[in-house]
Amino acid sequence: MIKDSIQQNENTTPNSRQLAVLKEHFPSCFKSDGSFDVERFKAEIAGTTNVVQEGYELKFLGKSYAKLLASTEATTVIQPNEAHNSLPENANSENIYISGDNLDGLKHLLKSYNGAIKCIYIDPPYNTGSDGFVYADNFNYTKDTLQEKLSVSEDEAERILDLTKRGSASHSAWLMFMYSRLLLARDLLKDDGVIFISIDDNEQANLKLLCDDVFGEENFVANVIWQKSKKGDAKLIATTHEYMLFYARSKSAILEKGVWRIKKPGVDEVLDFYSELVIKYQSDHDVISKEMQKWYSSLPKSDVRTNHKHYKYSDGRGLYFAADFAGPDDGRESRPRYDIIHPITGKPCKKPSTGWRWDEDRTKKALAEEPPLIHFGPDETTIPCRKSYLKFIDSEPASTVFYKDGRTATLSVESLTASGVFSFPKDVDIIAGYLNLIGSSDSIVLDFFSGSASTAHAVLQANLEHGSKMKFISVQLPEQLDSSNSSQKAAYEFLKENHLPTTLDYIGIERIKRAGAKIKEENPDKELDLGFKHYILQEPNQNTLDKLDSFDKAGMLADTTIMEEFGKPTILATWLNADGYGLTAQAAAIDLAGYTAYYCQKHLYLIDPGFTLESMKALLSKYDAEGHFNPENMVLFGYSFPDWSINEMIEKNLRILNDGEKNLKINFTVRY
Repeated sequence: MIKDSIQQNENTTPNSRQLAVLKEHFPSCFKSDGSFDVERFKAEIAGTTNVVQEGYELKFLGKSYAKLLASTEATTVIQPNEAHNSLPENANSENIYISGDNLDGLKHLLKSYNGAIKCIYIDPPYNTGSDGFVYADNFNYTKDTLQEKLSVSEDEAERILDLTKRGSASHSAWLMFMYSRLLLARDLLKDDGVIFISIDDNEQANLKLLCDDVFGEENFVANVIWQKSKKGDAKLIATTHEYMLFYARSKSAILEKGVWRIKKPGVDEVLDFYSELVIKYQSDHDVISKEMQKWYSSLPKSDVRTNHKHYKYSDGRGLYFAADFAGPDDGRESRPRYDIIHPITGKPCKKPSTGWRWDEDRTKKALAEEPPLIHFGPDETTIPCRKSYLKFIDSEPASTVFYKDGRTATLSVESLTASGVFSFPKDVDIIAGYLNLIGSSDSIVLDFFSGSASTAHAVLQANLEHGSKMKFISVQLPEQLDSSNSSQKAAYEFLKENHLPTTLDYIGIERIKRAGAKIKEENPDKELDLGFKHYILQEPNQNTLDKLDSFDKAGMLADTTIMEEFGKPTILATWLNADGYGLTAQAAAIDLAGYTAYYCQKHLYLIDPGFTLESMKALLSKYDAEGHFNPENMVLFGYSFPDWSINEMIEKNLRILNDGEKNLKINFTVRY
């Protein structure tokens, strides 16, 4: 578990992740000593791609160090908040909140959610000099170790250590901080997944180059300008905007599934009023059309609903606009000029000078529909039109987002918590709008800079409004709040008054709880997942690490204190996630002649000491008697099984089972 990860990290290099991918797909390019034959690799790909000698890339101090951090294993364990997770609203929830460093959080998530996340939204530190960003990590690399692992000079190794140990808010420090996290985030995305990132002018240009490096320049989607309220203290030009950078895991995979479209503002409101008229006037479409025109006229000109006033006609299919049916004036004389007969007068209708837009077969099919898709005037002297229905009208998203005063998002958070608890939260409506655009009904949405939990709130709102079943995963560092800091005082006092831990993650946790409760109160009849599972990433203390280091595998006695310090729920949660079952999976307790094992799909976990020959017999009997019981992997908690005779007994019986009639292949693993 932890000791295994520590030992693995000792041999990790900045390119370990990339080399593992190459080894999987190009094994012939690796020599017997494990070295990579780049010339052989060039020959392998020569027929399918151009190999160039020059290139353009973003370089910064600490880039190789960031790659090293992305390649190392997490040395934390996943501790479930059992009291919270067992509550009725959370017990079956598929939403997840993780309290911990997001670099570790991403590494844990990759074990179970690699290629499973449809959408990532993050609002990272902007590195403005006043937002509190200072790079710091707890990786205890020495100068000599960095020189060896990164193949850098003594001077560069020392400069990197200065960034990591003394703290820095430089551009290089910020890029190093973001790079390791974005490398991991990319691997979490589905092929048609999207990440969008809020940023301002201070790091926007650097972030664009960084994302080009991580996701590929060809997967850039857009740089959306997010207009906000004006600043009154500008010395030269008022800054009234921020940005959202959109990148795809694979833009071609997204385009294969269709284009992005959004409803135009005001459409839903117009259709709601129209539906009321249909009921009121019992589908008398002439009356409904007249009432729609009167309603449009009664609205203020500034009302967004008036943008759709040309949608004033009604039929059994819905509200429509009589759109131009003439062919475009492109100089072509071969445009169709067939007759269209008026349904009342029985005479040919007037033709447009440029001919018809559609060919005759398509028009005949449109006329045969019920109701017809062609709109006629009172007689044949009016040129017919085609019907364009409001419910089908959408448009591509714009690269500029105008939204209400930024204080609205702040007030939204404060309405659920207290005044001043969080500065500059993002607008839930804007995030929810993009989630509905990008995601699908069952998408997983990740935010690893959760802050005030605007993204989690947006998922709940999007599910409410659109009947979807999106799930959120939020990650937030449990930063200790300082009551003497004026910008943190309100948040600290709010948490204190509510008897909650005074760490930043609990602002988001409490907001999600209250947002869910409000939605439930206002929509009691709707079945929605408004809860979440909570996990804490725990770093073992030095005392535990010393015990792990001094444990004698050749000894005869189990060290149950190690198991107790971690706790069985933590060991199980960490293992279930590491084995690909995710953070919401449950392991069933299995009785084996008085010994309790834990079973989940393909894995059987033995954590407690005390596994005996009788337990083994009960296990073999269970394999024989129960057809659905067929775990392919048996995993032991090494600190509970130091006695080699127990391990030998298990391995011997598993070999017999593997050689039996059922031809089972059971893997046996001891984890430390």
